Amino acid sequence: MYDQSTALLSEVMGGNIHLGYWRSDEDHAPVEQATDTLTDMVAERLALTPGLRVLDIGCGSGKPAVRIAGLHDVHVTGVTISAQQAAVAGARPEAGENSGQAAFRQADGMDLPFADVTFDRIYAIESFLHMSDRAKAIAEAARVLRPGGVLVTANPYQQGELNAREAEIVAANRRLFRIPPLGDADDYVAHMDKAGLEVVEVLDIGENVRRSHALAAAAVRQARGTFDDAFAEQLSEAADIIERFGAVPQIGYGIIVARKP
Repeated sequence: MYDQSTALLSEVMGGNIHLGYWRSDEDHAPVEQATDTLTDMVAERLALTPGLRVLDIGCGSGKPAVRIAGLHDVHVTGVTISAQQAAVAGARPEAGENSGQAAFRQADGMDLPFADVTFDRIYAIESFLHMSDRAKAIAEAARVLRPGGVLVTANPYQQGELNAREAEIVAANRRLFRIPPLGDADDYVAHMDKAGLEVVEVLDIGENVRRSHALAAAAVRQARGTFDDAFAEQLSEAADIIERFGAVPQIGYGIIVARKP
């Protein structure tokens, strides 16, 4: 799924493959700026200082990693389950092994190939969302995080009960993006607590990211003309699912910050 969707999603979302953040209804920032803003909100909560070693779990296109590395003079290691994503990210001209650069490799976020207490900071933008065992993934992050380090996650989740129609919309989106049950913010907090992390902030920004879905759907519809009829029809169905999912009021989005004692 990642191999097939990364190029299109990256084009739709301004080089990133995560949602964007708009400060208000009057904020008319382009989608690339909005997705970079969300990256910056995550980076701000990492409390970065030059020279730190940072892990990006689920690095996607690699754009967040190189942005964070360059702006904060840290080294970011990005991992992704997708060999294609790792190759695309690794081909970025900003990639490298020095502070201010990012390096990328294929790896499973639920079984990280790093020694204990390797990284000063860790972040995961819309990647724990996709993992079949989120408790294991968060425990792995806690294992490779140094004492005093910070983990920041950003993920959509569900808030409250769904009626039958809303439940089918959410189920369709989960099938489209191969997502396990969404869970809620309390689930993520519980996983972090079990992993020995101390949660210090839970910030819901669901209304600030919600327009991302409609914009993504519109861009996907616009892209249909470049594909054959069969795939164009699949894209049309996908756009409808994405737009309906974004309109479900119980779909929230949280940035969660935890520290390792």
